[in-house]
Amino acid sequence: MTDTPRVAIYARFSTDMQNPKSAEDQERECRKHAEREGWTVTKVFQDTALSGATKGRPGYEALLAAVKAGQFDIVLFEHLDRLARDLEFLMAFYKEARHADCELHQLHRGKLGIFDIGILGTFAQIFLEELSYRTRRGLIGKIEAGKSAGGLSYGYCARRTTAGDVIKGEQDINADEALVVERIFTEYASGKSPIQIATDLNADGIPAPRGKGNSSGHWRQTTINGNRERGTGILNNELYIGRRVWNRLRYSKHPETGKRVSRLNPPEDWITFEAPDLRIVEQSVWEAAKARQTAQQRLRTKQAASDLNGLSVAQGMRRRKYLLSGLLSCGQCGGNLTVAGSGKTRRYYCANAKEKGASVCTGMRGLKEEDAALSILSGLKVGLMQDQAYAEFREKFLARKKGEEKERDDLLRLHSQAVRQLETRHTNLMKAVEDGDYSAPIIAQLNKVDAELTQARAKRDAAAPEPIFLPQDLPALYRAHIDDLVGTLSDEGVSGRASEELHQIIDTVVVTWDAEAKHHALELRGKLLEMLNITKPALGAGLDICEEFAKVGCGSRI
Repeated sequence: MTDTPRVAIYARFSTDMQNPKSAEDQERECRKHAEREGWTVTKVFQDTALSGATKGRPGYEALLAAVKAGQFDIVLFEHLDRLARDLEFLMAFYKEARHADCELHQLHRGKLGIFDIGILGTFAQIFLEELSYRTRRGLIGKIEAGKSAGGLSYGYCARRTTAGDVIKGEQDINADEALVVERIFTEYASGKSPIQIATDLNADGIPAPRGKGNSSGHWRQTTINGNRERGTGILNNELYIGRRVWNRLRYSKHPETGKRVSRLNPPEDWITFEAPDLRIVEQSVWEAAKARQTAQQRLRTKQAASDLNGLSVAQGMRRRKYLLSGLLSCGQCGGNLTVAGSGKTRRYYCANAKEKGASVCTGMRGLKEEDAALSILSGLKVGLMQDQAYAEFREKFLARKKGEEKERDDLLRLHSQAVRQLETRHTNLMKAVEDGDYSAPIIAQLNKVDAELTQARAKRDAAAPEPIFLPQDLPALYRAHIDDLVGTLSDEGVSGRASEELHQIIDTVVVTWDAEAKHHALELRGKLLEMLNITKPALGAGLDICEEFAKVGCGSRI
């Protein structure tokens, strides 16, 4: 040690203290102590709002690196638990400091030896374990009393007294955010993908749940999708149907990093309470969303990865570009049929024959996409031409129009709220200028808010709802679309969703080429009862039904 010891001060306040001044207080007391001892404080290291059980703290890591480099003779702290609350971390730090001839000093105790580190570190770690037990006990008490034991989910706000004070453990529905939750569930249940929902919400300027990182304030598909098994994400939060689930996950500190890691508890350990006053989503909409999630999951499990990293499954789950994408397979080798060409010349060929050669598959004549679609959809077309089918279509069309009107009303309300908030900020800034505050930052902020206000008003005006009306020629339009069913479902705007529906009732369509007859034969394999239930074809509509599959002759000759 030098004649005038070089001292490093370490200060930390943790999330349980919630007091930023604590670190400043620690530093001040340590400086006073160093001054009394005649030491020279050469550097101060701090960690703010970080647990002492976490190893990867920036200030802690920087201090450890400086100690290893021999930059200090003494490390001074208010209490050992400020340095760390994990005995293993403390012992490791002590060994590094001792190797570098650096002493550890605690206020009011002085130099610490290995015995002090062992005893004080053990108490610090026991404190954490006891704190965890007491915290959990308190949370269970809240849950059993019917109160919230966690943070606020999107769509809810803390309940307040008439004086504006927060009532701990009590929640109310946030009306504006609840509209967004309803919109997400409705759009997902109707077939819109999470990425498209997130894109539209961002385009409409609707703030997302506040998160961490640079993406805060913007919607992401993971915010909507989450993890169904763990109950994370908008689509999986059962509080939206008035059901509070607690203890679904348990948390523990990683032994190396000290970071909190979650694990799924067995369902029998979950604690569930009904909270009907917090329901946001109608049961029918919730069930429709869950049914679509289940269908999507079936598609994932049905697709085996053909590559080492499993990316092929993810690619298969993307929105399909063509109506029959992923449905057709070669009757000779079992490989997938792939599309070649464009427009009306687009045809399906065996991918194995095209890419691997005749040793794997000799291939077949190209099958026109339009002919394949026409053959597969023939029974569906007959069923949709029935009066009952049109009546159902009209009812759903009107319901969708009403749903769109409600969405526009909700969006208008959100935009109006944003305009009011910006108008308040604009008024306050203008008043500051009128009162004589002409500073550059105020003027810059005023210009920024003025531009945001103009943009927000434009969005509000664009969101004005239009009256609902049914076209007078709706029956004729409907029959025209059904008459050209292949063209209707092949349109880029609906082909992806229509393809998903076909995949729910058809596992695969095996295509073979009859060289003598010079035409293709299509063999549909899938859920025939669901096919018949959906199409309700008249007898002899083109489907030859047997126990395991349906056969359709493709009459086009090539």
